[in-house]
Amino acid sequence: MISPKVRSKTRIVTPLVAVFLTSLVHGQSSIQSTNGLHAIVGARIEIGDGHVIEKGTVVIRNGMIVAVAADAAVPRGADVLDGKGLIVYPGFIDAYTTKGYTAPGSAAKTDPDTNVGDFASAFMRQNVRKGIRPEARAIENLSLGDDVLKPYQTSGFTTILVAPSGGDMSGIAALVNLSGRPSRECAVLANVGETIGFGSGGWGSGYPSSLMGHIAQLRQTLLDAQWYRAVERSFAAGGIQRPPSDDALIALQPALSGNLPVIFDADSEGQIERSLDICTEFGLKPMIAGGGEGWKQLEMLKRSGVPVLLSVAFGKDPAVKPKEPAESALPPGGPPKIEPVKLPEAVKSAEPTIPENPAKVAEKVRLYKESLKNPSLLASAGIPFALTTKGTKTPTEFFENLRKAVEAGLSKEAALKGLTIDAAKIFGVDRQLGTLEVGKIANVVVTSGDFLDAKTKVKMLYIDGRKIDPTKTPPPATPRMRFEGENG
Repeated sequence: MISPKVRSKTRIVTPLVAVFLTSLVHGQSSIQSTNGLHAIVGARIEIGDGHVIEKGTVVIRNGMIVAVAADAAVPRGADVLDGKGLIVYPGFIDAYTTKGYTAPGSAAKTDPDTNVGDFASAFMRQNVRKGIRPEARAIENLSLGDDVLKPYQTSGFTTILVAPSGGDMSGIAALVNLSGRPSRECAVLANVGETIGFGSGGWGSGYPSSLMGHIAQLRQTLLDAQWYRAVERSFAAGGIQRPPSDDALIALQPALSGNLPVIFDADSEGQIERSLDICTEFGLKPMIAGGGEGWKQLEMLKRSGVPVLLSVAFGKDPAVKPKEPAESALPPGGPPKIEPVKLPEAVKSAEPTIPENPAKVAEKVRLYKESLKNPSLLASAGIPFALTTKGTKTPTEFFENLRKAVEAGLSKEAALKGLTIDAAKIFGVDRQLGTLEVGKIANVVVTSGDFLDAKTKVKMLYIDGRKIDPTKTPPPATPRMRFEGENG
């Protein structure tokens, strides 16, 4: 029997221990508030919709924003961050990435051999499909470890669209917060759109081994899904033929009905045109991921009203010559003696490298400059877009390229909206994300300066109201402490 004295101590110690253990289990160097109450005081607040509070306070309670104002009161017991000299932004959203997704293992599909003279299937056999997996869901295959979280958090990203990749139909993308919490808790929207590519997993040998083959397979799969819908409706109305048990065709029904968008991985002029043609043919609701040559298809994009998840992966400036390696300092006593090497006759007779044609270089420079203007041209045409790290190696490279796009004409306000509220609107979650407003999820970035300044650092993050210092390393996985009564 436990004595009243021990029970009294247990009531006092247990809540404190629970809070400590919770902060360790969650990892990611989060700074927990015992009552879920935080306040950022005296900072410049960029609401995200163009409005600014020069010096104000943001109050967060239990993962939600409860106050944003110049004169907002700081609640008693709040964990307070002094915002003097700092800027507060809505959490940045990466509108398309394949990072954080681990494709599930594929089970072998072994349809029995049949004589097509006796039985001809009305739809493509499962064992013939390559890269067709629309039933896969990113939310069920997330892999958001520190290798993914840290680079994003250090750059101010709080939310990403995780897209399956590698096939003609790769699966359903999910919008998730980078809080480090389990999938069911970090998910903002589990089903955003079906991801479609044009042989993005490689063409290889056998059908489909060409662009035409991949397009044919895409169209055939969508035709099969339409056939499935017709059979299902007929069977439900009393028809004899029952629909097949086919996860891929079942998964495509929301896309065919227009309830689930399709996200086409399309960067080039031709890919954009093919994507919109397929959507017109099958009545799909499209999004374009990439849109690198959107400036060549402005009229088509504007006419269709399709949103673009816009990449700023411009590549290297062809006008900038690579730096030659610096000469290393010679060791004492001069350069080392090098014995002559006899070269094969073929090497001796090889002609020197011919410099690239100046006209070709000039054309590459022109196209590069046009690509830098792409974001501003889409903005001027009124085409809705959200910004994505697609095609860039790191978030740091993404921001370097975004600065180039601003220098080429994109307004800073449009750039910020492309990272926040415009992305939230495209995904239909602007009631939850995109601006710093009362009632929205507390995804907040606190920076040392303007978000486009190369010298700016992220000082603190709040993701789902969870305070995270991106500069600190995660705590140990298990606590090293002893409790009263341990070891006698």
